[in-house]
Amino acid sequence: MEIMIPVWPDSAGDQLAKSDLQALGGIEVALVDDNLDADYMGEVENQLVEVHGAIVRKFLKPLGTAPSPISLIEQAASCRVAVIGMAM
Repeated sequence: MEIMIPVWPDSAGDQLAKSDLQALGGIEVALVDDNLDADYMGEVENQLVEVHGAIVRKFLKPLGTAPSPISLIEQAASCRVAVIGMAM
């Protein structure tokens, strides 16, 4: 699993993905919904599917600001790409 944290970038430069993934078409993407903004997450999901052709597996955290349960993290990690930690 590769974790990229855009909030705290390496001071030496940009964070570059190690994956060779060039596009999301047909790729399974885990979308971890923090349960805080349904409209925003709905639009993110729509963009992933309609614009990029991704296959979205949506996961809903039980409580918005609490950490994701280990089981949810493991399920999301089974996808090729995971979108998590969305901010409002």
